[in-house]
Amino acid sequence: MWKRRSLMFVVGVGDVAFILLGFLLAFEIRFGWDVTAARLAPLAQVAPYVVGAGLVLLWLFDLYTVANREASELVSGVMVWALALLVLTMALSFFLRAFAFPRSVLVIATALHTILLSAWRISLQRMVSLFQSGKELLVVIGHGNQKHCLLLEKLGKLRPRYKISRVVNAAEAAKLSAQALHSAEAVCLDSTIPWPLKEDIVRRCLAQDKEVLLIPDFYDILLHDAEVDKLDDLPVFRLDRLSLSRGQALVKRAFDLVVATVASVIALPLVPFIAIAVKLSSPGPVLYVQKRVGLGGRPFDLYKFRTMVANAEENTGPVLAAEDDPRITKVGRFLRATRLDELPQLINVIKGDMSFVGPRPERPMFVEQLSETIPEYGYRLKVRPGITGLAQVQGKYDTDPADKLRYDLYYIRNYSPLLDLQLLLQTARVILRPQAAKGLPRARAAWPTADGERASLAKGLGESES
Repeated sequence: MWKRRSLMFVVGVGDVAFILLGFLLAFEIRFGWDVTAARLAPLAQVAPYVVGAGLVLLWLFDLYTVANREASELVSGVMVWALALLVLTMALSFFLRAFAFPRSVLVIATALHTILLSAWRISLQRMVSLFQSGKELLVVIGHGNQKHCLLLEKLGKLRPRYKISRVVNAAEAAKLSAQALHSAEAVCLDSTIPWPLKEDIVRRCLAQDKEVLLIPDFYDILLHDAEVDKLDDLPVFRLDRLSLSRGQALVKRAFDLVVATVASVIALPLVPFIAIAVKLSSPGPVLYVQKRVGLGGRPFDLYKFRTMVANAEENTGPVLAAEDDPRITKVGRFLRATRLDELPQLINVIKGDMSFVGPRPERPMFVEQLSETIPEYGYRLKVRPGITGLAQVQGKYDTDPADKLRYDLYYIRNYSPLLDLQLLLQTARVILRPQAAKGLPRARAAWPTADGERASLAKGLGESES
């Protein structure tokens, strides 16, 4: 823990230095070497507030987590952060009466902050990887299937931090020798391992000071952040209900209405141009209306700008969007990449069908099928669905439905207005990453229909013309 705190302190000091350096270099570029104390006075006046705001924004944008993240993700996050800092600096200079702060300096500083903070975080990532590289990783999985192949594929992306030394299944793990466990520096446990075996391996790892990567099952997530209480002298975990309290629901609804109203005013000038572009792109309606499942399992009509040709599923039935899907229009491809197709969902938020942040609403048939295979799937219906959410920010289009559910349950269990604000800000970062909206490979997007049963649920459900 102290190592993590020490690293965070070093990162924070570096952030302060680079924020100030960005402003100072911007003044140098703007005025050459003729930077007098009088010209720097506005910076000195707002610097403490801007630096403090910059650090808070870095935390809100989740930029203090650099391990296991792609460089493009870090750069896009810093880019959005720099733009947010630009707006805040302009607002602070106005309210603090620092009117002499040159706007040209702010623009230059924004570009410099993007470069400096991106380079700083990528360097940190390389240093962390260097110090943590080479750990021998023992992977324990349940029954071998495609999901576990995907697990190994994801672990392979963590190189050079980990080197997979051995993979064993649950049956082999039950007979795992002390020597085999001792030779590994870290152990990864799959969520499907039987609980008694999982408990035994974790206990042995802790005894030998091994690092444990534990993929949680739904029960683990539901226990997260449980309050420690007692019955007389007996310690117990107290779990709150898996839904929002009246106070939380009221705060969340007020937050949604305020943000939706502001967003509607900002987006209103774009709507006529988008509507005309959609209409000219192909014959059909401007809006696409589809039944989705909301709070408590109640269906509602979800609104989006149409991004596919009209009646896209008339001949195929429900088929998820694939890479280079021919049903998507040229205008629709742009709208999907920028998420502008979801602007009409502001109507759903104002009506109360949806929230800004929450689990993505799914189509009734998908909910029915997933509930049959994942009994915990119905828990996500205890809150209003959202335009964005933890699964959309942390996952991808083709993230497995069960893994998306893990994110959704974690969000419900840990809801707070601050978490909603974080996820809204981080959504801007996701929009800048086209791969986050990339469709499925064609083989995975297709639904088998020969036997009359659509049982092969592809990853990332609910995002066809949705």
